[in-house]
Amino acid sequence: MKRAVVIVCLSTLLHGCGETPAAREPVSAEADLRMPADLAISEKQLEEPLTDDEVQCFLDLVKSLPGGKPPEFASVPGNPPIEGRSPEAAVQAWRRIVREALTVDTLMQGWEPRPALRRALNERRIAPRALSSLMLRLSSALAAEGMGGPRMVSAQQVIADEKVDALVARVHQLTRSRQQTPEVLWQSLEEAASLAEYLALLSTVPAESLQLVAEYRTELKQILPTSSGMLAPPETVEDNHIIPISFEKPMPAPAAQRR
Repeated sequence: MKRAVVIVCLSTLLHGCGETPAAREPVSAEADLRMPADLAISEKQLEEPLTDDEVQCFLDLVKSLPGGKPPEFASVPGNPPIEGRSPEAAVQAWRRIVREALTVDTLMQGWEPRPALRRALNERRIAPRALSSLMLRLSSALAAEGMGGPRMVSAQQVIADEKVDALVARVHQLTRSRQQTPEVLWQSLEEAASLAEYLALLSTVPAESLQLVAEYRTELKQILPTSSGMLAPPETVEDNHIIPISFEKPMPAPAAQRR
């Protein structure tokens, strides 16, 4: 089955955010005390809180780039063969793709900074991996904050997990009755599993990071893209109780169906 490929990119995590808080007023005195970019921006885990210095240095870096836009990462292919697998094994494979896609190692695959970006990073002594790490943490925090915060993310995760369980049970039911499992059912299961894993990752983002990106929402929305590119969960989710997130469109499914 052709699948909705999980693609890593900043923009789609910003889709569906709520109202924009008032812009943060510039404070020149804080700029004088700001930590140097090479110290402020380093490779960190998703669970580590964002700092004001990190966000300020990121904004300054992007302003120095052509067009005032951050770099875009190449699409990361991911289409595990699931023919012959149980629905539980397929779910684990789809979850693993999402989790592995949102790592610095994956983001760096096939990414070669352009000359202007490389010069900017060299001038500030920022490692490309450090920038990738910060962009991942920023985008994840923006997505979680835009959904309404940790409590809403957790609620949506419960709904997604329950849908996965229900769809797995449906596949087993059809198998026991010797009926074909429709392609659309496999696609729905993939979408639910991918979304559940995505929400599980967002649930690890610290509350401090959500509060910080809320303060900088106006500036970040002006420079981060709003289409093409860090995580694209599936576009269509049948359960309308799940908050819609921008997904890559599923590729046309083959005529053959699984059993």
